[in-house]
Amino acid sequence: MKTKAAAPPSPPLSPFLEQALAELRGIRADAAAVTEGLTPAQLAWSPGPGRWSIAEVVAHLNLAGRVYLDAIAHAAAGARTRGLADRGDYRPSLAGRAMAWALRPDQRIRMKAPAIFRRPEGTAAIDGPRELATWRALHVEMEERLREAAGLELRRARFVSPASGLVRMNLGDAFSVLLVHERRHLGQMRNVRGSPGFPA
Repeated sequence: MKTKAAAPPSPPLSPFLEQALAELRGIRADAAAVTEGLTPAQLAWSPGPGRWSIAEVVAHLNLAGRVYLDAIAHAAAGARTRGLADRGDYRPSLAGRAMAWALRPDQRIRMKAPAIFRRPEGTAAIDGPRELATWRALHVEMEERLREAAGLELRRARFVSPASGLVRMNLGDAFSVLLVHERRHLGQMRNVRGSPGFPA
């Protein structure tokens, strides 16, 4: 009887991916601190007209995360098929650095979320607790995508940006943008919690 061959060991994570995983761990801890124990009423509360509630922020992160993670998975699968192995010289692209810089929480650049990352007008009310559960599941999936990218040439695995058909981004840029986008909106959630009138 033939014995099943052992699966080859997973390639080691590059320094870039190790740093991204560490950032994701911090984001997950901060997300728990910001949202733990919030009631549906607190999640749905808005600081004022035209300003998002915490539930709306999380729903936005879920829409953006879903689209980006799907694009990342597709690009990574293509890179594996093409044999694009990590050469150990990854650097973010100029476009990737610019996008990550613009999204940093300390930047005061106000940007309207692309339509693909916004809930259509007139849709049903947001279920805050359900959105939170989806967000936590997406964080688990982010970690899986980061680990699956080990051994791949992140710079040459590219795809068209979900936010703009005019921009092509690579896997490393996508991970960076996704993580800094999470950080930016975690700050927004903290601001909502600290706003006058936030429900006790």
